[in-house]
Amino acid sequence: MGATDMRTRLCLFVTVLLALLAFSSSGAALDFSGQSRSYLQSRESSDASKLMPFFEYLDFKAEDIGSQNVSFHFGGWLRYDLREPSAADQNRNNSDLQYAYLRIKGNQANAAVDLGRVLVNEGVASEQIDGAYVRTSLVAGFGIAAFGGIPVETTFDDRSGDSVYGGRISHSVQDVYRIGFSYLKEQNGKELFNGKDVSKNFREEEGGDLWLRPLNSVELIGSSSYNAITAAWMKHAYYLTLGPFSNLSFRTEFTEISYKDFFTSATTTTFIFDPTIIDPKEKVSTVGEEVVLNLGSTTLSADYKNYNYKIAGDANYYGGRLTFATVPQNIAAGLSFHKMDGKTDALRYKEYRLYGYKKFTTADITVDLFAVEYDVEINGVKTAYSASLAGGYALSARARLAADIEYSKDPFFNKDVKGLVKFVYNFEMMSSAQGRK
Repeated sequence: MGATDMRTRLCLFVTVLLALLAFSSSGAALDFSGQSRSYLQSRESSDASKLMPFFEYLDFKAEDIGSQNVSFHFGGWLRYDLREPSAADQNRNNSDLQYAYLRIKGNQANAAVDLGRVLVNEGVASEQIDGAYVRTSLVAGFGIAAFGGIPVETTFDDRSGDSVYGGRISHSVQDVYRIGFSYLKEQNGKELFNGKDVSKNFREEEGGDLWLRPLNSVELIGSSSYNAITAAWMKHAYYLTLGPFSNLSFRTEFTEISYKDFFTSATTTTFIFDPTIIDPKEKVSTVGEEVVLNLGSTTLSADYKNYNYKIAGDANYYGGRLTFATVPQNIAAGLSFHKMDGKTDALRYKEYRLYGYKKFTTADITVDLFAVEYDVEINGVKTAYSASLAGGYALSARARLAADIEYSKDPFFNKDVKGLVKFVYNFEMMSSAQGRK
């Protein structure tokens, strides 16, 4: 989204909010709360450009707007480069409105309506839209949700006139299981041919999600997504936890992804890949197991994961970790070792990590050391490593200042130094008979 379009939408939503506040009855309580996160980063790009981007993330909500059932929610960010441009488009500033919606709750059945820019997460249907999002509980454990509007896309394809809609129906028994079936359809623009609408189906996805806990020591979470356009399954992901049995727990995972079907209709440049690097016909399945032994303040675990690539071949990742944490002393430490055994040089290495953490009354400090030893040199580098030091200080109950610095070397950077300063402020204001705070 362009900065001008972002400012227009932002002004519109702020104007709506101010109007709602103005028309709220003077006797009603208005709760206003949120968080501001400011980041100043210093780093160097691959072409030796000196970068210093500043980021501001703002989230807030206004509740009880004229009624206890009405609230307004906002989230957005902006970036400004204090030195050389950090974005690929060479723009020194950018911004985005992540969400801004009015929520109206019903008095029963967990009913709610979100109007505006909303984030929808209903089973396998996940989308950011400008429109409406409605959900409610029904009788006998059933629930239903529906959404529709204009999809919020990146500007990589200059699409306009799109529409998206979908929903989810679910059934659950409290503390035992929850199962849902969801659907999403997105159309690319409006086109007429011989008087008929021939809008292109850009995305059409459906699938199911499951949470099952038949016993306290057994929990299964998973979902399966189907691409109706390519008529194939795009992704399966399931996670099983057994335990704890005394001090022992078992965690099993299984995932399967078809690249061609999963990336068919990418809505962000992050998920558009170069076919010369990754074959679109590639499929990968992952099977993993982790055994965790909890000995109070000390935890010992061993894990194994097999990556089965249809084209690139197999890779095995295995190792273990030892962690230590004490709540009264606010101390944590850990070390781990893993080995990746794959078909290519980049996937044949040993991995080491050591870290420590200490929290004081109003401050904390973290040291983290990480190293990768390749079986074969990559770009002349046999060992890649990073060392970071981070610290934070609570200025008050609402404000925190933190900073960290990292030094690293890898096959792509002979020397890389990164710095980050972060300031977080939580604010709250109440307009009621109790006053403000």
